[in-house]
Amino acid sequence: MHFQAYDEVEAYLAKLGLFHMDMSLDRITAVLDEVELRRPPYAVAQVLGTNGKGSTSTFLAALGQAAGLDTGLFTSPHFVTPRERVRVNGHMLDEDEWCDLANDIMNAGGGTLTYFEFITVLAVLAFHDYEVHLAVFEAGLGGMYDATTAIASDVTVYAPIAMDHEQVLGERLEDIARDKAGAIRHNVPVVTHVQDEAALAVLRDVAAQKGARLHMAEEMVTMPQDARFGLTGAHQRDNACLALGAFKLLAESHGWNPPPIMDWDDVKELAFADAWIAGRMQEVPAQADHPALILDGAHNEHAIAALKEALRLRGDKPAAIIFGCMGDKVLDGIVPLLLSMTDGPVFLPPIAENERAMNPEELAKVLGERARVSASLGEALRQARKLAGEREVLLCGSLYLLGEFFTLRPACLERE
Repeated sequence: MHFQAYDEVEAYLAKLGLFHMDMSLDRITAVLDEVELRRPPYAVAQVLGTNGKGSTSTFLAALGQAAGLDTGLFTSPHFVTPRERVRVNGHMLDEDEWCDLANDIMNAGGGTLTYFEFITVLAVLAFHDYEVHLAVFEAGLGGMYDATTAIASDVTVYAPIAMDHEQVLGERLEDIARDKAGAIRHNVPVVTHVQDEAALAVLRDVAAQKGARLHMAEEMVTMPQDARFGLTGAHQRDNACLALGAFKLLAESHGWNPPPIMDWDDVKELAFADAWIAGRMQEVPAQADHPALILDGAHNEHAIAALKEALRLRGDKPAAIIFGCMGDKVLDGIVPLLLSMTDGPVFLPPIAENERAMNPEELAKVLGERARVSASLGEALRQARKLAGEREVLLCGSLYLLGEFFTLRPACLERE
């Protein structure tokens, strides 16, 4: 197959199936070997965990850029276009570049790859073409068989591990941690920070077996007391600390120094203030068809608890919530948190064109009397607009629900 245009690449990826998984690294390893990039010429940081790995990856990439390094960032999922997943110095590649890279992958035997594997290889190739100094790869839901684990890395970074995707990773926190710990390499340093004791015990055990030194970020670096963060929420300080610990290891091992007119404190200040991700405590002004919004991708109990605390510290209590989630979501701990964040209703629109989404009527039975089923996201936004007045409304839950909003308002995907 030869792609003539980006639309053909996107159609091919859609045909592969976004949610298809195949627990093996054989396919992606073979393609990386074919393009001779199993061990890329740039420094690689792999970021794993359940919550905060996107923010940690973004902070780490921002540190690289602030230090004057050309930096690649691979994240997932995307909201509107797969191009969001691969960035060089903060910018998406253009469509022609995606087309050329996709053809290179197919010529290297990439017709066997899954969706996530294909885009992972595309990122590896793109970062090589741009001759980046540092590439940050955010893992998907796992670790042991995650496509990013096929790439040789210089540091393995663990954001908080929590209960999520139990049907795939296991019913206990220890099971989930052990799968994610499968990414730890022999003699490659590991960095973590805030971690549940049960998960930390697993990381320590696997690291010891692999001869990989495990570092606690808070013992490695000192965070500025008055640091300003482009990402909102008290938990972002922890994510930034973890990123800083990982960057310190990389800078020491690669001999990186800040630009001549800066020092490391300047680098930290610039990076932390500059980091930004769409859909992370993102404020969107009111429009005729929707109220002032807070967008957040919190979709499990741990993340929603952090979201609640962030709102409390800001003194915010949304007038209402618009919420949606996947059908496999464990809601026992989530529902009380949702209901405690607002005194108003919780609007439940369907998530368009997503067969994995929980039916709003079923979700309403769990949420109780404050649930309001909406025919669409657009209707939920209009209903919330009438109710909220000048107050903000929280739109949270599934990233695919946020993706539907960004399809309506694509300009919100980029920082103003």
